[in-house]
Amino acid sequence: MSTETFRRHRYIIFGITFAWMQAGLLTAAAETPLYRDEPSGEFLRQWLLCGPYQLGEVDETDAEVDHLPGFERDFLHAHGGETNPSIVEGQTDQLGEASATWTAYESEEPEIDLDIALSDEAFVAGYAYCEIESPEDRICILALGTNDGCRVWLNGERVWDYTAGRGLSADDDLLAVMLRKGRNTLLLKVEERGANWGFCVRFLPLDPASFAGRFQLFKVVTPEDGRAVLRFIHPISVAQRLVRNTVVTIHMPGDPDAIVWQGPWTQQAQMPLDTGVKAYGHYELNIDTQLADGSKWTRTVPFTAGERIDYVLFEEGRTDYAIVIGEDASESELWAASELQHWLKEVSGAVFPIRAATEPAEDHEIVVGYNIRAAALLGADVEAPAPTDESFIYRNVGPAIVIAGGRDRGTMYGVFSFLERELGCRWYTPTVSAVPRKQRLAFDYLRHAESPGIRVRNDFYYEAFDPTWAARNRINGELTFDTVRQQPGGVETYWGVHTFYRFMPPDEFFESHPEYYSLIDGKRVHERAQLCLTNPDVLRIVTERLLDYMRGNPDHLIYSVSQNDWRNPCQCPRCQAIAEREESESGPLIWFVNQVAEAVETEFPDKFVGTLAYDYTRKPCKTLKPRPNVVIRFCSIECCFAHDFHNCPENASFIDDIEGWSAIAPHLYIWDYVVNFGHYIMPYPNFPVLQPNIQTFRDHNAIGIMEQAAYQSRGGEFAELRAYVIARLLWNPECDVDYVIDDFMYGYYGRAGQHIRRYFDLLHAQVTPTTHIHLGLRPDDPLFTDAFVREADAIFDEAEVVADNEVIRQRVEMARLPLMYLKCLRNPVDARSDGSYARFCAIVEREGITHYAESGEPNKTAFHRKTEAAR
Repeated sequence: MSTETFRRHRYIIFGITFAWMQAGLLTAAAETPLYRDEPSGEFLRQWLLCGPYQLGEVDETDAEVDHLPGFERDFLHAHGGETNPSIVEGQTDQLGEASATWTAYESEEPEIDLDIALSDEAFVAGYAYCEIESPEDRICILALGTNDGCRVWLNGERVWDYTAGRGLSADDDLLAVMLRKGRNTLLLKVEERGANWGFCVRFLPLDPASFAGRFQLFKVVTPEDGRAVLRFIHPISVAQRLVRNTVVTIHMPGDPDAIVWQGPWTQQAQMPLDTGVKAYGHYELNIDTQLADGSKWTRTVPFTAGERIDYVLFEEGRTDYAIVIGEDASESELWAASELQHWLKEVSGAVFPIRAATEPAEDHEIVVGYNIRAAALLGADVEAPAPTDESFIYRNVGPAIVIAGGRDRGTMYGVFSFLERELGCRWYTPTVSAVPRKQRLAFDYLRHAESPGIRVRNDFYYEAFDPTWAARNRINGELTFDTVRQQPGGVETYWGVHTFYRFMPPDEFFESHPEYYSLIDGKRVHERAQLCLTNPDVLRIVTERLLDYMRGNPDHLIYSVSQNDWRNPCQCPRCQAIAEREESESGPLIWFVNQVAEAVETEFPDKFVGTLAYDYTRKPCKTLKPRPNVVIRFCSIECCFAHDFHNCPENASFIDDIEGWSAIAPHLYIWDYVVNFGHYIMPYPNFPVLQPNIQTFRDHNAIGIMEQAAYQSRGGEFAELRAYVIARLLWNPECDVDYVIDDFMYGYYGRAGQHIRRYFDLLHAQVTPTTHIHLGLRPDDPLFTDAFVREADAIFDEAEVVADNEVIRQRVEMARLPLMYLKCLRNPVDARSDGSYARFCAIVEREGITHYAESGEPNKTAFHRKTEAAR
């Protein structure tokens, strides 16, 4: 601001002040601004101001800067000082060569613009003063905003100090203070670091709930010595009037049960926090406070404690670290150690040697598995996990890192989590991995733990059947008929489905024993029928054959005894008596399977017998309950997949049934569907339901989930993305799905990912509350409009233009393939003329896609015949 402009502002201020005096809005000179009826919530606009006082300059990039140099000088020394001010209008305060006169000022805005009222110079300080008259002692909120740093005294007590530069925002600081009965003095000292200069102040009623969580009582600070301190933010003089009692609890991050220390707040302005260890660590502090009015105030505050030390894992292609494995390491732990070595080299260029835990210990080690070295480092607070425990931890103990979990798969999962979270590795598909190259990686604190959200996780995509990809992405489930996938760490198999005729083939039994099969309309039949479940011979034969199979194949977790994949349950009087009593055809099935499960339990106590709640057996029994070793395989085949189960009227009966089963069955194993079986390749906008539906399954006793999808070949719509997202969700149903999708989009498609994401969002935006998607979504569905097809085509054109290279461009083509398929089905003549059909065929040939639908070759042949014959 120029000198002339500044003078002009001074004259304006003088004129306004004189006019206020004439109108009686301000009292005569020497009167101090006095506020009554506080806390009113109104901004204080009348002040006595004094300044500017020159301060020293600083480099704002210096992290050590506190207040500006010279801010600590008490420029009011001659008139009581900052802690006992005696101030009247017109008074001049001088300290050495620094002097300024107190002048009255009133602002038309909530903010007091000190650039106008005092000076537009930089690196200065100014004072503001007023008084508040209160009819009684009362606690209220002093709401403050400043530009820049500020110190506040109320009745001579320093109640607030903000040391950094910032922009002016009303109510930035909310401070509990006590207005004493009678007159109260309020003094502010505000510094100017450049640009704008000002403040705003008001008093608000004490109502913490009204501040949307912004009102704080405490904060945790950790000085350089690492000794964390709990600070009461407000003047300690108000503590007893504000707070009745407070309990503070230190626990490990994300684990409230891992309590480090608990005790009462000492009612002191500063309270040391004892974590019990000197090593650097991250913690959380739970603060549970009862306020004086009886209300509750709770917060969880993250903090660090201990001396922070950076440990360098690798730098410029070199490392001091070795990977350490136990002498009795399992096959999956050995494989995980080799994977860790491989991917660390890919990231860093450094070779991490693998050594045995029996060799002499060194400081710089990555210990893989719970072995003698891990036990020595972790101490007694971490017990040896069970072999089948899939949970894991990784943490540092000084420079050493321990990754440990169950021998079967837990340690292995811990290694891949470490590579993902700490180094950024991704395994998007069996053939596409993303590995960031790094020159250096250092850490100061590692402490992470995970457990599976779902015990058995079966991602039933063709891409997900790759055993290495499945192990890296924590998929451990398989539906099998005898042949088990050879996967690192093994798999939890569910043997069989629709097994009635596998146990009792009609070719073997029907001619001599038609009574073993369904009685339908007075006649025993076997074609598209079931077994007579109340026939004692059927129970005996199925039980004997199941036991024989389990003895020869003892490695499966669950063995299926379940209905055929059609209807026609037995109508004989005995079967129907149970069905009528249980008000569901599930009655005879559960009655039967319970007896089979009881018969095999003694010999196989750790195995389950599974059966279906599917189609005509989906409704739960009225009185019968599945035995503890029975698993109900509950199926969602009739549902709408445009909306999650809880938010679609078409799914109301499904919710009723899953709630009914979960109330009586100790275990559910879900058979869910995430694909259009009639058109694997066609767009299918169901991503928004994946997470809430998996969460619903988890919340209803699901020990396993199978997400059936395009399982016979590549080419399913967004198959790679959906397989990846499902793997994340089955492991952690609470994961951030949007983050996972974005991560995949940009990691897999590179620069084209932003456009693929635009198409993805456009597709899902077509779904409305009245849209319903089932397993047979058709190309003529109103969901797919000409406008959608045109816009989607334009987006893919942009994606192909920016593709990083030919490999990425071909991935973009695979993402575009469903749109080409849709165009062929909707308008085959145009699809041929604009080249979509020819391009579709070329991509299918290049990628080796064999199935356009579950039915395979018949559907594929019909598609091409129809597209080529259209005129």
